[in-house]
Amino acid sequence: MIEAKFFYSKDGCCAGFEICGHSGFADSGSDIVCSAVSCAVQMCCNGVTEVVGACADVFVDSDTVSMKIEDNDERVQVLLESLKLELSLLEENYRKNISLCVLEV
Repeated sequence: MIEAKFFYSKDGCCAGFEICGHSGFADSGSDIVCSAVSCAVQMCCNGVTEVVGACADVFVDSDTVSMKIEDNDERVQVLLESLKLELSLLEENYRKNISLCVLEV
C-alpha cells in the first residue's frame, strides 16, 4: 500500500509530505495507481523547486519521496494542496492501494 502523509504547522500551512510504499495494484510496469501517484508527486516537486523556485528539501529513494518546505509562499501551498487533493481522489477509488493522512507538526 502507498502511504501518503502530509504535515501541517499549527498555522495551517502545509510544511511538507512523505509518500512511501508500493500500491500492489498490478505488476511493476502495469500499475496505474503507482504511475498516477508518481506523476503527481513529481509534478508537485518540480513545480515547487523549478517553477516557483522555492527552497525545499526533497528526498527520493526506491520507495519513498519526501519534501520539507523551507521557503513557503502561496504558490507552494497551492501546489501542495493540489497534490493532496489528487491523492485523496485516488484514495477514494483505490482504498486498498493508497492511504492518506494529515498530521500536525
